[in-house]
Amino acid sequence: MSTVATVAKIVCSECQRENEAERVYCHDCGARLDRSAVIVHKEPVVDVHKRVRKMFDPTRARIRALFFKTSKMILGAGATSVFVVMAIPPELPEQPKTEMLASQVRLDMESALRKHQPAQLEFSQDQVNAYFNSALKTKKTALTKPFLDFKRGVVLFHDGDCTVTVERAISGLYPVYTSASFTASIDNGKLVTASTGGAIGRLKVHPLLMPYLGKAFTDVFSAVEQDAKLVARFSSVELHDKRATLSIVPPQ
Repeated sequence: MSTVATVAKIVCSECQRENEAERVYCHDCGARLDRSAVIVHKEPVVDVHKRVRKMFDPTRARIRALFFKTSKMILGAGATSVFVVMAIPPELPEQPKTEMLASQVRLDMESALRKHQPAQLEFSQDQVNAYFNSALKTKKTALTKPFLDFKRGVVLFHDGDCTVTVERAISGLYPVYTSASFTASIDNGKLVTASTGGAIGRLKVHPLLMPYLGKAFTDVFSAVEQDAKLVARFSSVELHDKRATLSIVPPQ
């Protein structure tokens, strides 16, 4: 950075008039000006040539290009890994091949509610999946959307919560798996659920984002609404590893 000299204005000692720095006599009274009072200030001046050289420095240009290229590669790799994880199917049990399990589950629930015994019903994960898919099978047409075919639904039980996974296929060829996990309880004749998270493929989804992903399950839950009301007629529901227990309190 270089400097340039600037001269302050000269004040006339006779009339106090400010005169331009180059004047010898006062503009008003004509008195000779005292030029020994002139103060030269040095102000910085931006070296334009130096800035231009920096801008067109080939080394700096290469570093900038390398930075942007590396950033694009990192972002591209990150996006690719996200899509790969979303495309990987979760670990799911095989679909039950018999519908006898489904009909038996319904008969057991209706009988227990009618007779108020036994006090508890315990169903395995396979039994519930058979019942779940039997209920969805009759609504398959409503669950199939343009370019998105419904395949099946799977329930997985854990201690304290369960996960519902829906398998669909884009144009019948490319499978897409969406999962929703939640706790379940019965309160005053209503089945109450609370989200604990979800997933697309194997990509985890935070519970706060589940209201958006949950829209993918609206049609599925609507299809089993009557079955949910049947479960809600029990006193309580408990979820355990690969099994669920329904309890009923007999009338006094």
